[in-house]
Amino acid sequence: MGRRLLAGAAVGAAVLLATTPGGAAHWPGFGGDAGRSGYQPVDEGGLPVQFLYARTGLVDRDVRTSIVTTTGDVSSQRLVYGTDDGVVHLRVLATGAPVGPPGGTDLSAAADPFGGGAGSASFVDTSTPGGLGQVFAVHNELYQGGQVGLQIAQVDEASGAVLADVDVAATIGYRIQSSPFVTPPDGAGNRALFFVAAEQDGTREQLFKVALGNAASPSATIGPAARTDDLNANPLASPTLVHLRDAGGAPRAYVAVATFSGLRTFAVDDLSPGPSDETIGEPLRTPTTPVTTAGVAPGAPGSGLDTTPAIYAASGGATATTVHRFTQAGSSQILSRASSAPLPGNAAPALMTSHELGPGATAEGRIFVTTSANLYSVRTDDLTVAARFDAGDSLAGGTTGFSFTTAAGTGELVFVVTDGGRQLALEARTLRPVDAELFTPPRAADGSQSSFGQPAISRRFLQMATDRGLFVYTLRRATPPTGYWLAASDGGMFSYGDAGFFGSTGDIRLNKPVTAMAPTASREGYWLAATDGGIFSFGDAGFFGSTGDIVLNSPVVGMVPTRTGQGYWLVAADGGVFTFGDAEFRGSTGDLRLNKPIVGMAATPTGDGYWLVAADGGIFTFGDADFLGSTGDIALNKPVVGMAAVPNGNGYWLVASDGGIFSFGRAGFFGSTGDIVLNSPIVAMAASATGAGYAFTAADGGVFAFGDVPFLGAAASLGRLNQPVVTLAMKP
Repeated sequence: MGRRLLAGAAVGAAVLLATTPGGAAHWPGFGGDAGRSGYQPVDEGGLPVQFLYARTGLVDRDVRTSIVTTTGDVSSQRLVYGTDDGVVHLRVLATGAPVGPPGGTDLSAAADPFGGGAGSASFVDTSTPGGLGQVFAVHNELYQGGQVGLQIAQVDEASGAVLADVDVAATIGYRIQSSPFVTPPDGAGNRALFFVAAEQDGTREQLFKVALGNAASPSATIGPAARTDDLNANPLASPTLVHLRDAGGAPRAYVAVATFSGLRTFAVDDLSPGPSDETIGEPLRTPTTPVTTAGVAPGAPGSGLDTTPAIYAASGGATATTVHRFTQAGSSQILSRASSAPLPGNAAPALMTSHELGPGATAEGRIFVTTSANLYSVRTDDLTVAARFDAGDSLAGGTTGFSFTTAAGTGELVFVVTDGGRQLALEARTLRPVDAELFTPPRAADGSQSSFGQPAISRRFLQMATDRGLFVYTLRRATPPTGYWLAASDGGMFSYGDAGFFGSTGDIRLNKPVTAMAPTASREGYWLAATDGGIFSFGDAGFFGSTGDIVLNSPVVGMVPTRTGQGYWLVAADGGVFTFGDAEFRGSTGDLRLNKPIVGMAATPTGDGYWLVAADGGIFTFGDADFLGSTGDIALNKPVVGMAAVPNGNGYWLVASDGGIFSFGRAGFFGSTGDIVLNSPIVAMAASATGAGYAFTAADGGVFAFGDVPFLGAAASLGRLNQPVVTLAMKP
């Protein structure tokens, strides 16, 4: 239970914590991730996972590839994916706006352009930290006479235009089912594209190399393909960039290729054979390397390492999976291998590791192995199972299991989608799902039936895809609030913790009393709203309009800012809603006869909807706000005076004037004052940005904190106030 402690007010500096991670570091996209790690050790994101947007129109459905995210400035950063109909889609990562044709660009008439069956052939990206580049899509194409062969398309990331789509010579009868990768650029911006393709009659499976001249430029050139002899390569496994020692002991870049009997490597420069181990005797999946905190593959320039110290891969058949660790002793051309005990289920085409290398790396690494029967966390040192998702190893491939999908992770979180399209956020150490109030996919994901490839993480944007379309979220560190504000009816402000004081109307004679306040997105300012809708802006709060010069039917009782901080809603006691700046009008109860007056409002995380609550606890929903329950049909001891929403929009709390709390949806109960005799009635509440706590304030300035909200002070300690406190706002 929260406590009311009497302490003086404290004023501190505000800390910027943007809803959208603007300046954070990028980690390579998984379709073109040379390390094939799927783990982002830079700028680790945390809870809550907040839904940002979805693209679920008919043109975006049946996503077949992993999502590739470009580098570049966050304002122009792209995400790229392909759908089963052969269409490539480019979107602005931060907003989902299309780049190029709104419906994407059709690249292929083949029935399985980006893999087919269990395969998934994602794209590669040649952008650099300095700007956008090109997308190269190796895809299957239908030729005259019904034969299938290979083409490579070049799509400009700036415009979305297809600049080239060239045949790969002598590949009629070949098919690609796994993802390519590109090497880092040389001094002239040239790169090499590598992929595995197989003849459909099963006679040859080969590694291909294609030179990309000036690869990041619209004027890039696609050279002829070089290829190895038949490798017996596993066509569902992607090649991976590794760095090993050649027979003379010199470090050298190699391409690691999974075969039906083990692991082979080939020199990047001339495709000559390198170190190998083909003694496994069963099909190997995509090789995976540790990740470096520098953001490059181990052994590559800038990684601080000469060679890749370990290569991980899974092998197996229809019923069992084994995890292997390959290492090189000196300059031996035969790789040493350690193997795990068999794990139930058929291995997915790839795995993910959190094994980090470099400054600030974690001490212990894990390998996350997806199979048709389960998701496992395996220790990198002894290859024993540390955790499993399903206690009974009883998942089913194609639906509840992970035959086609691989995990992605950052910090203490792992994200994965089941074969049947269920999106999951898990604790990395235990593989237990996080609380639903901290991650729940939107309703638009309901009905998903399939998924392929990996999620993507970049700058704390999480991207997941199913047959229902694209779903993008933002990650935040799960830090509890570090401050809060109280506002009195004369506009006097009380700041606690590191919530900054930016001004007040406490020394101004107001026409009408203040009834609401709201902080800006940066928490470097706030607005006060009076009952006539007059707006007072302080700090970095912009003025976007008011109803101060309008005769209202009912007084303003609440104010909610938009998530951008570039607008706000006002709500009156009759449920009339007034929008300013970028706040969208989604409806109101201004034309309804209400049983009780409206007393509060909360917006959904998308900004495309909101809830209104009446004094009897009746809930009114507008836009994408879901109705999750109310107390409208319950006889309450005291009237409801306010509400707050769970950060991801999957629940909300109502608070009554006696401090009684009513939780709906995924909103957790963390305590109340419903059984305490209060000195003054509760007048408002606010929720923690983590969704794991809340606080409310009384008219005398008393503060009651619950869950992860710390008690940082209360205005009740000042004695008799000039005017009563009317509202509370939280600073995360």
